[in-house]
Amino acid sequence: MMSSEVKDVIDRVIRKIAEERSLSLPALKGDTEVVDELGFSSMMVAGLIANLEEEFGVDPFQDEDVMITDIRTIKHLCDVYVSCLARSR
Repeated sequence: MMSSEVKDVIDRVIRKIAEERSLSLPALKGDTEVVDELGFSSMMVAGLIANLEEEFGVDPFQDEDVMITDIRTIKHLCDVYVSCLARSR
């Protein structure tokens, strides 16, 4: 899966979660910070990760070298999934 496809899925899941919580979102760009700019709480981030695991069929955070607390931006989240998907082939 190409990184643009991964970003599309991540954007779609972020929009879905925001819609469920009636949260207004700014434009979703690579450097958009998930917590600070999107206003996602830790529970919403956990929901985001659970939804992405369902979408991609991988959990990049099961490896101890990638910590969920290290994820700051949409691009970083995208990079983590692209890398994990490449390793899972």
